[in-house]
Amino acid sequence: MTDAESTDDRWEGDANEAAVEDWTADTTTFERVRQIIDVTTEPQSASEIAERAHVSEPTARKHLSALAETGRVKTITTESGTRYMRAPQMLAMRRIADIHREHTKDEIRQAIQDLKEERRDFQDQYDVADIDELTLELEPGDEGWGDLTRWQQVEQNLEIAQAALTLYDFDPDDSRSAAARASDGRTSARDRGALGDDTSQMA
Repeated sequence: MTDAESTDDRWEGDANEAAVEDWTADTTTFERVRQIIDVTTEPQSASEIAERAHVSEPTARKHLSALAETGRVKTITTESGTRYMRAPQMLAMRRIADIHREHTKDEIRQAIQDLKEERRDFQDQYDVADIDELTLELEPGDEGWGDLTRWQQVEQNLEIAQAALTLYDFDPDDSRSAAARASDGRTSARDRGALGDDTSQMA
């Protein structure tokens, strides 16, 4: 094939449009509404959700109502109608599910210990009891603001880890199989740093 032929044969359509066509072909209307609501952090109307999910508004309302009943969707009543968004607790539950899949119970306990030790280090370093006290003591430009941000992450990760430990034996995905995977040489919670410390998914 010559260069001219290859140029003439180029697809000149919209890549985004093609991706949407593939998405709608490979998913059900319920799956699309669920995927859209999972990344919706600001209240939106059913019509807005429907447009993003490429479904009709009545279909969107039906699926949003079903998801609200399961606790996945938060509904907000306004003067202009009902608005929908991802339920705040869903992100935390997703992180807990990930922890169950990837870590043994002992690893979670070790991560909790590591996080508590890191919190104690901040308390000792700044001679304060909690984040609020440190916030009041810091002045603009102080280097301690970086530590304060990390301390906030530690507190959030600790809450998630403690919840994961509490719910470990009730995991519907039977994530205790993580124990078997751990024997295959996976890194420990300490090596990975307190359950991976995925700050991009902080609740």
